Amino acid sequence: MNEIINRLNEIEEKADAIISDAKSRKEKRMQQLEADKKKIDAEFEQDEQRAAQELKEKLIREGEEHIRKSAEKNQKAIKKFEQAFAQKKEEVAEMIFRQIVQ
Repeated sequence: MNEIINRLNEIEEKADAIISDAKSRKEKRMQQLEADKKKIDAEFEQDEQRAAQELKEKLIREGEEHIRKSAEKNQKAIKKFEQAFAQKKEEVAEMIFRQIVQ
């Protein structure tokens, strides 16, 4: 009977050791998972910031290109009006003069 009790005691001690080891490994895995999660979060944040910066730069380039094209278009229109004015200013001046004189 004493031998059975000793044997059961040994089994209980081994079971406690196994459970303690399992808890310890579980805790280490939880810590590793938390570290991995933080690493993934940091990588995601960096990717998000990089994507936002690339989008910002793209939008700035597109805006600058739009402004440049608009400026070119405006300059062409100004030259066209200046040429038209230069060609017709004498005619318009003559017409105004005749209307005033009449």
